[in-house]
Amino acid sequence: MDHEGRVARLQNELTEADMDGLFVTDLTNVRYLTGFSGTNGQVLITRDSATFLTDGRYRARAASLVAGAEIVIYPDRLSDALPSLVEKKGVKRLGIEAANVTLASRDALASAAGGAELVPTTGMVEKLRRVKDADEVQQLESAIAIADAAFEWIQDRLAPGRTEVEIALDLEVQMRQSGADEISFPPIVGSGPLSAHIHHTPSQRALEKGDLVLMDFGARVGGYCSDMTRTVVLGAAGEEQLRIYEIVGRAQQAGIDALGPGVRGVDADAAARKVIDDAGHGDVFEHGLGHGVGLDIHEAPRLARTSEDVLVVGDVVTVEPGVYIGGLGGVRIEDCALITENGARVLGSAPKDRLLEL
Repeated sequence: MDHEGRVARLQNELTEADMDGLFVTDLTNVRYLTGFSGTNGQVLITRDSATFLTDGRYRARAASLVAGAEIVIYPDRLSDALPSLVEKKGVKRLGIEAANVTLASRDALASAAGGAELVPTTGMVEKLRRVKDADEVQQLESAIAIADAAFEWIQDRLAPGRTEVEIALDLEVQMRQSGADEISFPPIVGSGPLSAHIHHTPSQRALEKGDLVLMDFGARVGGYCSDMTRTVVLGAAGEEQLRIYEIVGRAQQAGIDALGPGVRGVDADAAARKVIDDAGHGDVFEHGLGHGVGLDIHEAPRLARTSEDVLVVGDVVTVEPGVYIGGLGGVRIEDCALITENGARVLGSAPKDRLLEL
């Protein structure tokens, strides 16, 4: 990963924002800039330097992982090291990540920063994180491949009598055993009428013959998340199940076809939503078409009715339309797609061309 290049791009942003430094406390942003993963770490970025700070518990880990930054280990508290560092670097206007700083933290930082003026900032690092480089895409593809394989593996384990909780646990264990560092989020498994719950928490409900089974899950590799959803049916599919699946499949393809650089998130959402609206189910597609994915499972840009984001080459977004009908169940199909100069490329190969009958 090009951590030095990331720091350099952020330093350019400091100049444009008329700030001498940015104090990065969001752990995902810390990882993006330095490679460090742990529960305590901060980065002070100035116009000509980068300093990573942590406590003694992470001395060895920081030495192994941190790239592109000087490492400072403080003995007890951050306030033991930050005042002298701010003074040494000549920081007069110090940006702080407003979304990650409580009022109490701000007061503590104001004291530790001495006479430096604290400047609230929003999304400075996140804006850089949007565009994925080749190394990041490779990590994402590795995470997606693990989830794709888990979907193939789980098909032989979906059977009447097994519970949603059991299937969710199976998916998690299989992805970890297949090389995932961890899971992207707790798997969603909804069966029968519960598949109509958009963000269902797996329950002790036992799967039954004829159920729609919706599974939304992902793996994490090198910090990068995958996110996919597939819907299957246990046994022979009914006519209405097939009809709903066909509608959602066409909506997803319309959304994918609409993607490309310069496309607004609201317009990509509208392309998929029109298919579902025209089929008479617009009232039960109650979420956005998709979201960015990377070091966080949900990040910029958004594909939604209210999105003001404009897609650029290097964005990776999910495309996940759904139709959820009380009593019948829900269908959602989701893939990750990379925005390219010519449109978009779906990352992953899990089958979706028909409703799988298991």
